[in-house]
Amino acid sequence: MADYLLLPAALGSAMPLMMINFGNRYTTLATLIRKIHSELMAKKLTKKDKESNIYLKQIVVLRKRLTLNRITASIAATAFLCNLISLYFGYTNSVTEFGYCFTLGITLFSIAIVLYIVELQLATNALDTHLQDLEEL
Repeated sequence: MADYLLLPAALGSAMPLMMINFGNRYTTLATLIRKIHSELMAKKLTKKDKESNIYLKQIVVLRKRLTLNRITASIAATAFLCNLISLYFGYTNSVTEFGYCFTLGITLFSIAIVLYIVELQLATNALDTHLQDLEEL
């Protein structure tokens, strides 16, 4: 076996761990969305109500976060698949194909991590808004 097989093997454990993290974030987002949905249905608010503006702002941020999470998880899963394919090409000594697949996998996973950071910033900003509301009390 060639030494270059160690490269995708090293990423083999990191990628699934990050994908679990993305899944956990999705579960948390789904819980928040269901909670807001229940609250809105119980209060029977309309767009004209003043209190509904707070919920509408939260919904906009949650929608962005949900979209980013979906894209991030999809890109990370594709990167993981490229990593597995590159292992196959390394095993068959197809060095050129290995290089292309591994480079694509690394690039996709890097993009997924950047999108993850963007989603974290949105989440942090949303929490900061809640803290500001608490400080006003």
